[in-house]
Amino acid sequence: MSERDSLLSDVDDVERASRRASSRAASRPVSRRERDEGVGNHVLFNMRVASALFFAGTTLLALGAIVGRSADAARASALGEGAGGTCALTPMGAGANAAAKTCAARYMDELGLWDATTEGDDVEFETKVYECMNEPTGEPVVVPRHGVAKPFAAETGSAYAWIFVHIPKAAGSVFIEMLKQNKNHETVVLHEPAHPDFLVNPWRPLNSLQARHVPTMLRTFKRNRESKSGVFSKEFMHADYEEGRRMYFTGATGIGMCGTLDAPCAYITVLREPMSRLWSEYTYLCLEGNEGHLSWTAEEIAADDHHGCPLNPLEWYTQKRSTAAQLTGLLGARGGHTPCGAEAAKANLASSCVRYIFQDDIENGMKRIREKLPDLAHLGDDGGNKRYISGALLEHRNGSAEKLAPALAARLDAYKSDPTIVEGLRALVEHDIGVYEFAKAKYDAHWSAPLVAC
Repeated sequence: MSERDSLLSDVDDVERASRRASSRAASRPVSRRERDEGVGNHVLFNMRVASALFFAGTTLLALGAIVGRSADAARASALGEGAGGTCALTPMGAGANAAAKTCAARYMDELGLWDATTEGDDVEFETKVYECMNEPTGEPVVVPRHGVAKPFAAETGSAYAWIFVHIPKAAGSVFIEMLKQNKNHETVVLHEPAHPDFLVNPWRPLNSLQARHVPTMLRTFKRNRESKSGVFSKEFMHADYEEGRRMYFTGATGIGMCGTLDAPCAYITVLREPMSRLWSEYTYLCLEGNEGHLSWTAEEIAADDHHGCPLNPLEWYTQKRSTAAQLTGLLGARGGHTPCGAEAAKANLASSCVRYIFQDDIENGMKRIREKLPDLAHLGDDGGNKRYISGALLEHRNGSAEKLAPALAARLDAYKSDPTIVEGLRALVEHDIGVYEFAKAKYDAHWSAPLVAC
């Protein structure tokens, strides 16, 4: 069986399991509590009809890419099995143009950013990149499946550049702190690097691939490649690798960026069960109003009385206050939240130059990383050097030891008990759930295969 056929078989298995689960949910009898509360049959029927209509409306709103098509027709089109639709899973190559299909490269060209002289945050670029990554084009970004040749080679199981694909609310902040510890271990063994201040982002000792920082990074890559000097030139990176040093990048939009580097590169990420991730992100951004009330309207911010935003989770996500579908949008960029995006995300997770672990078993995942990836053998070990590390994040997991306020906790519990909201959210991340189940099923095989840099 080919690799593509194997992936499609896994898609079929997940879809069958999803249909069985939906069938069981639809046949759920009325609970004793519902009867005891005196809900009449006609009232219950009307409530179910209203709930079904609301659910259908919000689901169609969220899944606009496939409105008007049946699930089977959408799947056939996305996988290239029906007229008018394709899903081209063409892996990237190597060299200066290897990342041409990424959203970052697209907007570097369209916005004329390659020769720009301004540095710093580029919010317009960030907005366009995130919109592009969730666009269902049928030509998603697919990383090399079995590695590619770079200007210099790394030992098996090793790379020079490591890109951490930061999926929001999936232990990313804690993992970044552990990457800092691993990097800082080098300063104990090898002393300070010759160019300690080369980073374009001041967050040492990692390079930022956050979307708003990408234009500066890509311009620097290009200039260093052309001048054959600088820390992103193949000459410097090769010498740095031979000295025993490694380079780390972090950012949600990192998939595909290995193609921009003239050095052996690999991806690593932490996955979280999609529904759990949704509840966490909603709590963090809406109920708690973190990140400076990120995604709130000006009116909501002005009216804030510390009781959270006025929206329930389904309203929050259907209004696209934040991206509900993270695994397909970030791991299968330009495939959209469709079967094609899911297939691309699975292909990327199955690539030989990708490694992933799970938030709900992060200690075991860290153990696998330390044992299997010699470059990250000191993950979580400060090596006697605590500079640039936030102890609060490591101790409290994202720096927050406070519990949710009682009134907000009650709101959250009520939403989690509302079947309309739960099923509506589940529909929003239907394909993410399939990707996550695929990753779970392939986990042991994933770690048994050797890492090959790309």
